[in-house]
Amino acid sequence: MIAVSFTLVCIFISYDSITKLLSQQTSSWSTMGLIILVTSLLINPILIYFKRKYGRKLDSPALLADAKDTFICLYQTIVVLAGLLLVNWLGWWWADPVAALLIVPYAAKEGWEAYTKAREINVDKK
Repeated sequence: MIAVSFTLVCIFISYDSITKLLSQQTSSWSTMGLIILVTSLLINPILIYFKRKYGRKLDSPALLADAKDTFICLYQTIVVLAGLLLVNWLGWWWADPVAALLIVPYAAKEGWEAYTKAREINVDKK
């Protein structure tokens, strides 16, 4: 499921970013969106820490993969904030979709790793 979520993230971000670049669509500022981004910026590092800690402690590949998924969310938050700030402060309409495209290679790499690790899991059928 983690590999599928990474794949869906890559597809959505690529489609959305390329569409915005081609139409020269700018991002709009939203106070509620900003509150959500700042909340994510504060909470996700804590979630990542504890998911990694207990994923290692419990030897849980699923929890460790979920920690990586949460890291992607944190990375997305940082990129979205940077893109929005560049659009609003410098007027660079293209900054937000270009910044979003920077997420895709990392998400694709993590998705592929999650997929290959999932294939290696030996499920005993009794």
